[in-house]
Amino acid sequence: MKTFTIEHNLEMNKSSIKKSLLEYCMMNCLGKQKSYLFRERAYKLKKNEQEKFNGMVRALKSSIPVAYVLGNQPFFNYTFEVNSNVLIPRPETEIMISHILDCGDKIYKRTGNMTILDLGAGSGCIGLTIAAERKNWNVILTEKFYSCADIIKQNMFALKVTNCHFIIMDWLRGLRENLADIIVSNPPYIEYESILVDDNVKNFEPNTALFAEEKGLSDIKKIIESSQETLKENGYLFLENGYDQSDDVVNLLREHDYRDIQVFMDYNKIHRFTCSRKI
Repeated sequence: MKTFTIEHNLEMNKSSIKKSLLEYCMMNCLGKQKSYLFRERAYKLKKNEQEKFNGMVRALKSSIPVAYVLGNQPFFNYTFEVNSNVLIPRPETEIMISHILDCGDKIYKRTGNMTILDLGAGSGCIGLTIAAERKNWNVILTEKFYSCADIIKQNMFALKVTNCHFIIMDWLRGLRENLADIIVSNPPYIEYESILVDDNVKNFEPNTALFAEEKGLSDIKKIIESSQETLKENGYLFLENGYDQSDDVVNLLREHDYRDIQVFMDYNKIHRFTCSRKI
């Protein structure tokens, strides 16, 4: 196999792939920071490095998301391993993390303990970030698909968190009453018939983490209905929802006796998150 310099590899592919993506792939192949690419542009790749880079380029040309190509995705202050079995963590979900930490700090200051459930954990990005940021809190991650288990365990090990547990289960089924101070979930919420989903999302990310029945609200309904039993008195429920679902989610929360409902916007000024309190 013919090998090329860093500069030549980047130049010969820039017409079909964004330069920034090529640089991320090159950094991954070489195990180097971006500054190295500019400082050592004449470096000639070894055979195994060239093979790996070529494979990444082919994957990107096939529209595979760069996070799956690299095998990881930054989120909050950390980097999470991902594969096609789990949803790629989105930057907007970081907004919910900040609100959860603020809410949890107040509860912990008052009670001296904190238990959080992350439902449908996927890569574990929500629950494990919270566990890493607040090492005195108890964090439980649940996921009903065994295909996600290895990624969650790998990320638990990588972040070196010891204050969390992982359970295979369907949402809240089987958990005892009055367990959690906070429940958080980024469930499937896209309507199956939606035409607004990008092809690279629909074709490569797991449909089980994207789509739900009842106009995308079926899993949100299950969580709202069952969380009343699992939450402690005055416990909080945090949910992420679709771009046009905020009013429906707020109405569902009211129907199930949640109070102090707050709606938070994402970076695009979309009503993306709700926080509510069990009475």
